[in-house]
Amino acid sequence: MEAFYRQIDDNRFESTPMTAGPWSPEHQHAGPPSALLARQMAAVDPREGQRLADVRVDILGPVPVVPLEISVEVIRGGRSMELVSASASANGRPALVARAWRILAAPDSYPEVPGRRDPEDPRLLPDDVPPAEEKLSTIPGAHTGGYGSAIEWRFLEGGAGTRAPAVAWGRQLNQLVEGEEPTGWQRTLVLADSGGGISLPVDPLSHRLINCDLHVVLDREPTGEWVRMNSQSIVTPGEGGLVHTELADAKGGIGYGLQTMVAQNIG
Repeated sequence: MEAFYRQIDDNRFESTPMTAGPWSPEHQHAGPPSALLARQMAAVDPREGQRLADVRVDILGPVPVVPLEISVEVIRGGRSMELVSASASANGRPALVARAWRILAAPDSYPEVPGRRDPEDPRLLPDDVPPAEEKLSTIPGAHTGGYGSAIEWRFLEGGAGTRAPAVAWGRQLNQLVEGEEPTGWQRTLVLADSGGGISLPVDPLSHRLINCDLHVVLDREPTGEWVRMNSQSIVTPGEGGLVHTELADAKGGIGYGLQTMVAQNIG
């Protein structure tokens, strides 16, 4: 299967049709470019013992399926923590901006603090769940090629059209950048932006609910191809909305995703 991107040079990437999202074959799903920005931020002047801990992406508007030019800058350097920024431009205009914290990994001897998260989550694993058929995590009637064909979903709860919180395993079937296997962080970001899609609570023909950002925090590197998402959309009429996603792999919880949602009536 074709990758989401082909690298042209150090800073430029060709966007393939696989990046196209559900709204239009001409506009990218925000998951792949978010993962691409994280790839670039992780790669700039890496330091031994550091880990990518937090990625915040702001989506400045629809991202066209055209070559992206990425610029990266270390805003705050340091031994224990560094703040890195990146931007992606399309047709000479900024399309996404991102920031990431790269921090010193905790010592192996540090006490484990699981919080309320069960480290041995009893949820069924992907092999125990049938592939989605009618319950595709796409908006009814939307473009199902591109990103929609690059992700396999297996639902434990909810699904497209149910207009309810969803729990689903998902995996990326292609490469992020041609010739490279995606990292756990990259796979997670490609999927995490779908939190609002798999838990869409309204009729998309009469109400719009789209995110203007994606914020993912992971306390460990995900392992394996599959990422489990426990996503819920929340909207307060007259105020605003958000999507909250608990993220996990086959070993248990890995972190959380948060999206700020723009809620509008159509027509």
